[in-house]
Amino acid sequence: MFALPARDVVRRVGEFTSVEEDPDDAGSFVAQDLLLSFWRPFAADDEPGNERGYYFGSVLVARPGCYDTPAQAAERLRQSS
Repeated sequence: MFALPARDVVRRVGEFTSVEEDPDDAGSFVAQDLLLSFWRPFAADDEPGNERGYYFGSVLVARPGCYDTPAQAAERLRQSS
């Protein structure tokens, strides 16, 4: 994960599920179906020597419901009671 260029990670994960770029942060991508988020401080896809922007620096693995809106969270809570 951290040894592959960020765009390769996005492409490979995208072979299994949808991966979306955060419209407000070009260095952040989310695979909601897998509850994964990938982040780097900035995008430097054409600069392999700039490791901080060329590779992801962190990955979030979340529990189901992490990406829910408040309405979705309320519905999930209602269904579990």
